[in-house]
Amino acid sequence: MPDPRVSVLVPAYKRADTIVAAVRSALDQTWTDLEVIVVDDHSEDGTAEALASIDDPRLTLLTHDSNQGGNAARRTAIRASRGEFLAFLDADDLWLPTKLEKQVRSLEEAGPGAGLCYTWYDLRYPDGRLEPGRRPTAEGLRLTELLQGNLIGTFSCVLVRREVVDTVGVPDPTLRSCQDWEFYLRVNEAYGITSVPEVLVHYWRDDSDADRISASAEKVVAGHQEVYARIVEKLDALPPREASVGRRYFLETFANHASLPGVASVAADTRLRDLTATDIRFIVRMAMRAARKSAQALRR
Repeated sequence: MPDPRVSVLVPAYKRADTIVAAVRSALDQTWTDLEVIVVDDHSEDGTAEALASIDDPRLTLLTHDSNQGGNAARRTAIRASRGEFLAFLDADDLWLPTKLEKQVRSLEEAGPGAGLCYTWYDLRYPDGRLEPGRRPTAEGLRLTELLQGNLIGTFSCVLVRREVVDTVGVPDPTLRSCQDWEFYLRVNEAYGITSVPEVLVHYWRDDSDADRISASAEKVVAGHQEVYARIVEKLDALPPREASVGRRYFLETFANHASLPGVASVAADTRLRDLTATDIRFIVRMAMRAARKSAQALRR
């Protein structure tokens, strides 16, 4: 078969109950010139077997002999893919039908300097509720907003040119969290970002799912610590007010996950001359929150 223009990359781990709907949402796109590559990351729950119900030559299933993590599965899918564009889809998320068509058009209209396009998303809960997710509009190269937090959100919102991965590398499989954000930051150093300001993704949110990275405070903290270490110099180079916004994001994240060392590390890095009274009060409040949550966790 001729190479498709878009390769859809689906890492899957213990998603037997959602994988079929996710893959069908990709195969049912108005953009039909695509392949879907699912990498079952040693699920052992019937994830791979569930795909037997889909009869479509555009679907390929690969499997790992051991559990290696989401970005390792994405790397396997990237190596097997053939498309000019790469689209990431998590195995429990859903795409609306025009997502790929609108993203390909956005990147083509923006020209070769643009390497990544994102869309908006809604949160989809187990009871069927939909709630608004992020609604960013930032576009361009080396976005300040991207240093201040993961404005894009889930991998499922993103389409990139293949040359982007060839240039900046694959998503980092060593990170325990923030795998998407760290990749976007690397991309945005070399390529512009565009957006389709429409909700074209339904992002699965189940706080009771123990297999999700967000359910592990240890993983969340470890990933944010690593990303912070990689971008702290870029934050220092921002005007004080904009740098403060970025540091507050990390401070609050560490505090909410009971990491007093994380709060302390950000506070220690902050230049005293840049601190306002408001900043100092915020740091103290986050330190108190982290200490309180840590004590609560110990009592449990």
